[in-house]
Amino acid sequence: MKPVTLLCRLHDGLTDAGFLLSTLGLALMVLIYCAEVITRYFLNYPLDWANDTFSNLLCVTIFAIVPHATRVAAHIEINLLPEMVPASRGVLAVTARLSGVVVCAFVAWMSYSENLRQIAMGILTEQNHPVPVWWMASFITYGFASSALYFLRALLPVPATAPHSFVTPVAGPSNSGAA
Repeated sequence: MKPVTLLCRLHDGLTDAGFLLSTLGLALMVLIYCAEVITRYFLNYPLDWANDTFSNLLCVTIFAIVPHATRVAAHIEINLLPEMVPASRGVLAVTARLSGVVVCAFVAWMSYSENLRQIAMGILTEQNHPVPVWWMASFITYGFASSALYFLRALLPVPATAPHSFVTPVAGPSNSGAA
């Protein structure tokens, strides 16, 4: 197996793990919310950790699934120009993917720099039960870095791998590849 193919499979496996982590995170957020409602309104005993955990899970859940959304082209796309001028689709698709690489890589680099600062300064969340901010913020870095790699993979002739059977690709006009 070629090293590039192996790296692409590793990247896809990490993305699939992020998809599962996000699914689990969403289920946990539902359970936490239900538990908070029950304990607060029926038992008159609010959970002091519920809001903290919910907000932390929200950050992890969103940014763990961003690479999957990029891989299956489930991101927002404005395709007015390609529909008005069909001959421009190829150029616009390459331009959009290149822009995706540049913007996502830049944001990942900025986020990584901030993660290092958060670690060095020992910055904690302002919650009832503080935890290091970088625990959640590192998922922002991961989400943007991995998305930059998917935009790059869409530009280069690297092996394309389909998501596993538990991951359902988004179908429809927004999956046209124009952006």
